[in-house]
Amino acid sequence: MPYEFFRASLYAGGFIAFGAIAAEAQAQSATVEVTDSADTTELKKIVVEEGEDKGDKHAGAADRSQSIYISSEELELVDPQSLKEVFAGDASISVGGAMTTTQKVYVNSIDELNLAVTVDGVLQNNRVFHHNTTNYVDPTLLKSVRVDPGVAPADAGPGALGGSIVYETVDAADLLEEGKNFGGYARVSYDTNSSTFTEAGSLYGRANGFEFLGYIKYADGDDYTAGDGWTIPGTAADFLSFLGKAAYQSLDGHRIEIKAQQVQDSALRPYRANFGDLPGIEPETRVYDLTQRNFSASYGIEDAQGLWDPNIVVGYSDAKTAIPTYFDRRSGENLLINSEGTAGTWTAKAENTFNLDEKNSITAGVDFYSTESEYIDDIYTIDGLREKSTNLGFYGQARLEPLDGFHLSFGARGDNQWFEGLGGEKLENFGMSGNVYATYDINDYLTINAGYSNVFGGIDLEENFVYVPSWDYAGLEPVRSQNFTAGIEFNYNGWQLTGGVYRTDFENFREADGNKDFTTEGFKLGAGYNWGNGFFRITYSNSELTVDGDHVDSYYAGDMGMPIGQVIAAEIVHSFEQYGVTVGSSLDAALEYDGPEKAGESALPGYAVFNAFVEYKPIRLPNLTLRVEANNIFDATYSDRATYGADYDDETVLQELYEPGRSFLLMAKVKF
Repeated sequence: MPYEFFRASLYAGGFIAFGAIAAEAQAQSATVEVTDSADTTELKKIVVEEGEDKGDKHAGAADRSQSIYISSEELELVDPQSLKEVFAGDASISVGGAMTTTQKVYVNSIDELNLAVTVDGVLQNNRVFHHNTTNYVDPTLLKSVRVDPGVAPADAGPGALGGSIVYETVDAADLLEEGKNFGGYARVSYDTNSSTFTEAGSLYGRANGFEFLGYIKYADGDDYTAGDGWTIPGTAADFLSFLGKAAYQSLDGHRIEIKAQQVQDSALRPYRANFGDLPGIEPETRVYDLTQRNFSASYGIEDAQGLWDPNIVVGYSDAKTAIPTYFDRRSGENLLINSEGTAGTWTAKAENTFNLDEKNSITAGVDFYSTESEYIDDIYTIDGLREKSTNLGFYGQARLEPLDGFHLSFGARGDNQWFEGLGGEKLENFGMSGNVYATYDINDYLTINAGYSNVFGGIDLEENFVYVPSWDYAGLEPVRSQNFTAGIEFNYNGWQLTGGVYRTDFENFREADGNKDFTTEGFKLGAGYNWGNGFFRITYSNSELTVDGDHVDSYYAGDMGMPIGQVIAAEIVHSFEQYGVTVGSSLDAALEYDGPEKAGESALPGYAVFNAFVEYKPIRLPNLTLRVEANNIFDATYSDRATYGADYDDETVLQELYEPGRSFLLMAKVKF
């Protein structure tokens, strides 16, 4: 532990020193103006600041004081190829699983299954099979992401037990250049580690208030190689993604939008997809056929003011995992017996924000979901096994500034849930939830904040690949959580320092047909500096997950969360505007963690991974972007801290799912 801490501290110190040198150099150099002409184009300054309006009309409210924003500018800068890269800049968000098909998101060590997750306002329910991903989101489609860790507002939706994640996908207006009504782009990339080619393209336009956008992406390659030289079977990319959007916006801002999105992957994966290798006689790989879809229709008024500011969303999301073979341990044969799990959710929301003035508003509304999860196979459950739930909720959230510098946000919601078990058992539960958040500006530079919530979550549907017809639902209780968070933030001349503590307690978390309690708690620190055309930032998170007061291993943590421990994330980026060149580097590090060791398994090893990129946008060819990334530069052999199984010995898990070793990504993008 001391060595790991020293090494991580050394890396962190290097980032801070490099940032300070770059900032000083920038301050001492002459300002270079790059303006539009026949031969030049204006380059956007890099601005990455917490609290900035990221397309969120409630940005700056008290309940956003600890929200983590990932803006369209940041997404364009990072050019993420997976959810791990989307969230790489914040240590309190971990993404484990190595491949996009197995990646899961954890916020303050809490599994995203226990957060309210929405895509364009549509609630997600993708709990199908614990060996693969929960929400398979193509990051190229994202316009912005917001994470509300711990305390979430009432209008975040039902089930925000440990917070919420809000994904928003791009619109035509986000991609069109100023003064143009039609455009598109083509993008191609090549990853040297896995020989993966990725092609993507999009067309978009607008006319007379109508907008359209079409997008397609395909990735295909070979198995990747870990840092130790092991080529991991079943890790080849085979990814296809679609997005279609159409919208109409009137001159007075009334906007109607419809969207359809699908991502799919059908390829050989490790037999247990989130493991690298297991002892035993099972085959190395089998096919996992994954499909996730989202459909939505929405209505609202852009830049609405006053007491009428409606938002109506109706949508459907589903996920399917089909496995066409079954290994019979008795005969040692791989039988063609198809098994399939599906989960689908209809969701609707109608709300209005009463804008009392520029600083005070009240949002009130109703929401609804109906979800069904089914497992079926060709031999044991021909007729299928199903759980269902329906929820009707009503809510209100006030965002006020009663005094200068004092922001207050508080809200409540009531939810009535109807649940149906595998044998037709019916349970009905009603619960109230409440939250309160306050921030106070001590002076122009220093702000403190604190929040609390008590959340009713109903009875969650269990993962359908583990359904057991003999379950007894009689003692199953609805889950409830309590969240507490407090923090401090300092901003001065581009510098930002942050700190926060948090604790989340779950009562009656569902475990098959029983309940258990668990807790996550910890603290996080952050520092950063923004000098206009560059920035650096570093974050540190230290979290503990306990179940009934005891430390647990990654298996026993189950769908509650993951033992994470101490994680460090750092980034530094600078744009040389006069040359059209942007360079950057990042650090992903974790310290050794003995939590699983206290539970009778092995301590989680520490690691440190460096990445870097160079991006070139020629001044004379402003529609061309060339990019080179060097990932895992020092070829570290490691599995991400949020990846399942790193705490087990070889008798249980022969090899955890390692992240790719050193690789270079070459990318070219042309806009027109």
